[in-house]
Amino acid sequence: METPEESPSGAADEVEKDAVAGPPQSDAREDRELDGVLARRDIGVVFQPVVDLRSREVVGLEALARGPHGTALANPAALFAAARRTGRVAELDWVCRAAAFEAVVRAGLPPSMSLFLNVEPEAFAVACPPDLLAAVTRAESMLRVFVEVNDRALATDPAGLLAAVDRARTSGWGVALDDVGASRDSMAVMPVIGADVIKLDLRLLRQRSPQDASAITMSVLAHAELTGAALLVEGIESEDDAEWARAVGAAYGQGYHIGVPGRLADHYPVPRATVPLGLAGSDEPAAGSPFAMVADLPARAVDRAHVDELAQLVYRTALVPGASPVILACGGPDDRPQAERGVGYPALETEPLLAVLFGEDLPPLPIPDTPDLRGVRVPRGDPLVDESFLVVLCEKGPFALVGWSAPSTVGAPVEVVLTQDPDVVHRIARHLMRRLPPPGADNDALPPPGPSDLDDAVESTDTSGDRARSGWRGRLGRRP
Repeated sequence: METPEESPSGAADEVEKDAVAGPPQSDAREDRELDGVLARRDIGVVFQPVVDLRSREVVGLEALARGPHGTALANPAALFAAARRTGRVAELDWVCRAAAFEAVVRAGLPPSMSLFLNVEPEAFAVACPPDLLAAVTRAESMLRVFVEVNDRALATDPAGLLAAVDRARTSGWGVALDDVGASRDSMAVMPVIGADVIKLDLRLLRQRSPQDASAITMSVLAHAELTGAALLVEGIESEDDAEWARAVGAAYGQGYHIGVPGRLADHYPVPRATVPLGLAGSDEPAAGSPFAMVADLPARAVDRAHVDELAQLVYRTALVPGASPVILACGGPDDRPQAERGVGYPALETEPLLAVLFGEDLPPLPIPDTPDLRGVRVPRGDPLVDESFLVVLCEKGPFALVGWSAPSTVGAPVEVVLTQDPDVVHRIARHLMRRLPPPGADNDALPPPGPSDLDDAVESTDTSGDRARSGWRGRLGRRP
């Protein structure tokens, strides 16, 4: 495998992320070359160490894909750009993952060593190619993996992202939130993803204004303190960077100063401590609706006019400058003309990361005259049809207004719950995001998750019948 050239800014280990940031330029020769690369599964992988900042032990490795040496696609930026032009990012992502899995399994690394693996949003909803299934299944039973996701994936395919998180959890794997520092957007969505490891990127952070950098860093530290998530600082290029990382409380580090990407070493000492993972399962109800999730909270009967006023209070929290907000809404049963329903809701100054309106008979996305608002159609009889809700995730905090009224009594008072409890609001947000259709699909809401959905996700790539996924734990001498 090729060892990439070193970069003074550490950019070589970030190039995969940069490769998908903007619109690609057409290159027919590279596109044809990609066909052969994918047909031959001709992908190389290099690995960058993740280091315990106190002991300087290598406790993990991040896998980084490389195209065939000496070709136009050797650079991963060109490789992923060609895949994006030809609509084959998901296939390339699976090939890269399988190559990383096979290399690590062959190397016989200590079972306590963690493998960090990027997952592209486009791959969330695409099944593993059959020829790679054996390698992926074997890895799931043997390796200790952290799946890396980012907040951009939440805007692209929220349901797919959460399905990937669920899949990681049911496999006994961890989740890492990557690219934190690129913008303030991660501040609002960190709790939705519920990652075990937060990767704060110094390279990206230094590209922000001092105010943004401070807000992002303090938000990460608060989240880590409240949840117990481990902090990993990447982009460490000097000993001063390493000292800064330790000063803010980072347990782990990554960067050219402490370890460059390259081939796997012949031998790795057994880490004295593993990168912690929560092994938490999904805390959302198997089925239901936002109102069912707040059933234990005090509700009050409110007339429709005052429900609108409360909704506007919640909505205006999204107007606070800072992170792009997430807005999830449903008007519920309402006999007012459509033109009157938006009165009192000013346009957002910041483009939302995600804005969704649920309801019956909504047009395909985006909603005409409201390009930032995505319409999701729910069928008659769905629990969401009889509920009204407004969920806002923003830098100021999470907010939810949830209401229900008897569908047979138009104009009757609405039973309302207004909550700022982070656990409750984020649980509602995750439940609603699981119902968003993937990119390219029609705008029909996905069905509510059933009790066996997570088990089915595991079984979908389990050719051995072993659902325990306890291979690496068994090698460590413990079980889940």
